[in-house]
Amino acid sequence: MFEEKTFKRCGCSGPLFDKEGAPVLDANGQQKIGRLNGNCPQLGDRGHGSWSFQIELEPDGAGERRRARRGGFRTQDDAAAKAEEVYRASQAGVNVLSDETVREFLDRWLKKKRTELKRTTAHEYERDIELYLNPHLGAIKMRDLRARHCQAIFDWIIADNERRTEHRGKVAELKEATEAKAAAWRAAPTGTKDEKAERARLRGLWTEAREDYEEARKAVRRITGAATMVSIKATLSSALTDAVKEELIAKNYAALLTLPRYVKPRALAWTPQRVARWRRTGQRPSPVMVWTLEQTAAFLDSVVEDRHFPAWHLILFHGLRRGELAALTWDEVDLKEEVIHVTEQLVSISYEVHEDDPKVDSVRDIKLNRDSVTLLKAWRKKQRAEREAWEREKAWKDSGNRLFTRESGEVYHPQFFTDRWNRLVELSGLPPVRLHDGRHEAASLALAAGVAPKAVQAMLGHASMRMTTDTYQTVLPEMHAATASASLDLLTAYRKTQDKGGKKAAKKKGRGPKKGRGKNT
Repeated sequence: MFEEKTFKRCGCSGPLFDKEGAPVLDANGQQKIGRLNGNCPQLGDRGHGSWSFQIELEPDGAGERRRARRGGFRTQDDAAAKAEEVYRASQAGVNVLSDETVREFLDRWLKKKRTELKRTTAHEYERDIELYLNPHLGAIKMRDLRARHCQAIFDWIIADNERRTEHRGKVAELKEATEAKAAAWRAAPTGTKDEKAERARLRGLWTEAREDYEEARKAVRRITGAATMVSIKATLSSALTDAVKEELIAKNYAALLTLPRYVKPRALAWTPQRVARWRRTGQRPSPVMVWTLEQTAAFLDSVVEDRHFPAWHLILFHGLRRGELAALTWDEVDLKEEVIHVTEQLVSISYEVHEDDPKVDSVRDIKLNRDSVTLLKAWRKKQRAEREAWEREKAWKDSGNRLFTRESGEVYHPQFFTDRWNRLVELSGLPPVRLHDGRHEAASLALAAGVAPKAVQAMLGHASMRMTTDTYQTVLPEMHAATASASLDLLTAYRKTQDKGGKKAAKKKGRGPKKGRGKNT
């Protein structure tokens, strides 16, 4: 049964007395001086001291008595209200006697999770904890954590984004002013002495403006997007799920949070209109873009002489990730059966490379098309020749039989493929498409060619069909045209059928009377 006990205490010091009112003496017979706590004569004053509470909890498993005690409340009502809250939490199964902070719990939780998570996922958890959860929640005791504390993280992010956006606007204004002052300085005449002095003054104004702009530009910070907030919430939710199991909190407060609406970007095709706008403004219609069939063919033609052409072919037609490409070995390539086995990937965490297993659904076999087989056969022949040349110089570096290596046999960092791809796209003159978006390209091409969605899902290593069809499929312009033509052809065929049927009926109807008239005459 709940019964709270509230009392007032302070931190004042003075002569100490026992319960009977007799002085408390030390070993020398002198009265002790110490904290008066509840015996301070000034506690009757309204503003003196603070209120505390003490409540009895359910006995522990051994039947030992347990008490919860808190202090520092401004009023007796505040102490009583907190006492009731703590008691309710205890009844809900929360360990209200634990003093573990959120920071301590998250550190302990992450250490445990590292043993069961993939490196990349553990790295994301660590990032979210270090940058967002600990700075906002770390000092709070787990027993006191509530939904409002968690919501405050995202409210702060939204407000901070507004500040960052406002600062970006100021930087843009400073840049514009700097360019205007630079133009005025360069356009100033230099004939007379006064004109030279004026030009020098204008140059000084430009220098000041440029310094202000550069200083402001250094303070520009990236906007924390909705996708990052979803990641933070997911990390918090995973941690609090375990905290509920450990009876540190009553419920998973992450489920009660309100976040900005997040819509995963959908891939768009580079239509002529979108290309024209991009060339004019430099803005991409979507973070995820894919080429049309004509543009894909143009890119492949432009990179056909590139040393790594087989890699780009595998990405665009078979949807390999860059980490899978970097980790692929000849042991997992069966050119006779025309298949590659994806069983490993290289991941980059703070640019440090680690070998890792792909996600469960990403361990897969990919059937190669005939061009891929031809390219890989030629690539293997080329790589063997390079190896022989480097071995003669005793400079060959064994890479564990990796498929794609430098001429010396050295393994590529996964970032190499991204950097090289971006450079080749730039040289091609085509609108930009990211390396990872090559997977979107592979899915869209396969689905446009009539490949069954289930087969495309298996090729990309997706856990669900929805991921393949909703996220990775882009309706290419050629598919739009085919759909429109198919609908029109269907209606046209129907009308032709109706017209033929009508003509036959009319012809049949016309022949009847003639035969009848012939018989009557």
